[in-house]
Amino acid sequence: MEKIDSLEEEEKIEYTNLLTLISNDNVEVPYSNAHLNDLLRGWKKNPAYIDGHLKNIQKLTEDLCICQYWGERNIWWHKRDIFEFFNSKKDELDIFDETLDELFDFGLGDKSPIHLTKKLPLPNEWVSKITKDKFAQLMFPTTILEKSLYSLFADLYSFQIKLKSDYSFYKLFKAQLSKNISSLKGNKDVVNYMRNNDQIPKHLKNDFFAIADTYKPKFDIKENDNESYYKVIETFYTFDLQGYKSDANFNNMFDDGLHTFYASHCDIFVTNDDRCKYKAEKTFEKLKINTLVLKSNEINQIKNLK
Repeated sequence: MEKIDSLEEEEKIEYTNLLTLISNDNVEVPYSNAHLNDLLRGWKKNPAYIDGHLKNIQKLTEDLCICQYWGERNIWWHKRDIFEFFNSKKDELDIFDETLDELFDFGLGDKSPIHLTKKLPLPNEWVSKITKDKFAQLMFPTTILEKSLYSLFADLYSFQIKLKSDYSFYKLFKAQLSKNISSLKGNKDVVNYMRNNDQIPKHLKNDFFAIADTYKPKFDIKENDNESYYKVIETFYTFDLQGYKSDANFNNMFDDGLHTFYASHCDIFVTNDDRCKYKAEKTFEKLKINTLVLKSNEINQIKNLK
């Protein structure tokens, strides 16, 4: 829509119709921090075009922002200057530590208490097992060499950074995770457990989702947490793990999940990304959310707009 005048005629008509819909006084179009996350990745590569993108979003949304702020129970609908919000997110880029040493340094250097864990050895049996696993070799390289609790913490910290920055690593991780979950289907102990688990309905099919739901980590939703946020993001990600319309980039996948979460608060979600559209539709279907997911050439499906 930013380059609508330079589009081919058929595509130009499609986006002109969408722009007409957006311009309707009865329609509110918000932007979110998911949009800003997309732009931040572009800004890192080439900042020259970002102002134009921000101006376009500002024009379409009139600075109407929808955002789930940290520690808030519900999302906020409010007016927030998109340039100010984007600049605040740029300032946050430098606050994340790259290593465990940086995270726990606090100006203490070698006197930081985290270094005490270097003296705590890991069980030899466990280290021996991960040494024989190809993916564990990628995930725990320092642990295998140093065999200390500190090295385990350091590898886990580096692991979550690699998932976001190394596309090939994330792809390997996702393939390994899907393989492990799928392998549970043929395990008689697992199947019997699921059938006897009171939390799993007896009529539930033993599929990917059923297994993932049964064996996912259990944690309590805190008083100030937005439970719907966790449900939508988790459901979206589980559909991504199934492999169909999957995303090889963790950051793209997460931001598409974030777009889907915000869209769950809207009547209509317009996206031309096939992967996002499929997983958003499946997420809304599973969670019984009534948001309509459309491509830009499908807006004629919207009837009786009020």
